[in-house]
Amino acid sequence: MRKWTLPLLPLIVLAGCTSVSKDECLQANWHGIGYKHGADGTEYRDGIDALSQCSEYGVSADIAEYKVGYDQGLAVYCEPENGFTLGMQGASYNGVCNSTAFRKAWQEGNDRYEVQQRLIYIDDRIDDIDRRLKDIRAELNSNQLDNSQQKALYRERKDLENERKDLRKERALLPLLNKLPSVEISTEW
Repeated sequence: MRKWTLPLLPLIVLAGCTSVSKDECLQANWHGIGYKHGADGTEYRDGIDALSQCSEYGVSADIAEYKVGYDQGLAVYCEPENGFTLGMQGASYNGVCNSTAFRKAWQEGNDRYEVQQRLIYIDDRIDDIDRRLKDIRAELNSNQLDNSQQKALYRERKDLENERKDLRKERALLPLLNKLPSVEISTEW
């Protein structure tokens, strides 16, 4: 069974890179380090791997104290409001939160982020098309083109005008996507 979320935007899962400095190891504030890792959304195993670096400095980490801090920090990270904010910033979701509310909020924010990115792309592409159409008009008015060159420019102009028209239609519809809730569809393959 596969699950899809509409709009069809990928849920990117990336592992974070976590480290612990020599000073942090020597200070031995395992609760504080755990809290920071949890509040940053670091995966637990990545945090534990980072703590193993402390052995290089002759320090053994207090994993139990780290876990208490980590769980407290993770509770802050996994608030739905934070999920929405992370999604709106285009941050990837690494799967550390078990809360359905967090995942839905992240998806909603990420969907809005994707819409904004698409709007930026459309605006940039329309600007590029407008510049190229201006150049084509100048070339056609130059009277220095043979018949096949003119035909090629007319064809390019028509294609660009059609693309611009389609982009403008899409641009007009995209803000509506921000008002639609994400819908999860399950299909069996």
